[in-house]
Amino acid sequence: MRINQSANSTTLITSSNPTDLSPIEATLMDLCNLLHEARAASDVAQARRIEAQAFELLDRYDRTDGEDHPNPAWARPNQRAMVLSAAGRVDQAIKLELAALRYADTPRRKEISLGNLTDRFIRLGKADEAVAFFLDAQEESPHSSAIMLTGAQALCIAGYYEQADRIFASFDSQYQTIPHDSHLAAYLDYETRLGDMAQNLPALARLMQRWNAQQAQRQAHRGIQHNAHRKGTMR
Repeated sequence: MRINQSANSTTLITSSNPTDLSPIEATLMDLCNLLHEARAASDVAQARRIEAQAFELLDRYDRTDGEDHPNPAWARPNQRAMVLSAAGRVDQAIKLELAALRYADTPRRKEISLGNLTDRFIRLGKADEAVAFFLDAQEESPHSSAIMLTGAQALCIAGYYEQADRIFASFDSQYQTIPHDSHLAAYLDYETRLGDMAQNLPALARLMQRWNAQQAQRQAHRGIQHNAHRKGTMR
């Protein structure tokens, strides 16, 4: 299987604990997801507007030493790499994230940088590098669902289908119903490359089928509630 990856491909940015983010960090994460969406939709004008906002915020973040972050030497390049990645400058983002990694002084910060590097090498189609960073990230945080979901994609593009599907199989066995606020739901909803991967990964295909059925059921339930509300207001 060949999956088309390029610096112009997009990805999903999540946080396992959004309450840990500073105000600027939270806004930058939202802007980066919007920037990925705009670029995926080929909306150049919107992408430029969002990018300008993000870089303006980054400058403010730098001026305040990462809003008084306890480790600005890690935080500042990490945040700038996130924006560069969302803007499609993945090579530059990798260089900055590698610089951030040198100053990652906690398991959580190492996990973040290593996970980011895994994803960015996936986007460049560099499977060996992606798998190497995934294995390092997994060692730092073996129970992180975001790391495992990203790592499964790295293994898939490297041709390790059995190992990749084993990861998705663990999620398949864990959830009869996929929680809507989980990392798994976010990835199934927004990580477009999973559709191609599912052709060779049966457990992923089952997860996607279950998620799509849940979404259809949820939409149908909303439709019933909407119709019931309309009938109630017409009485």
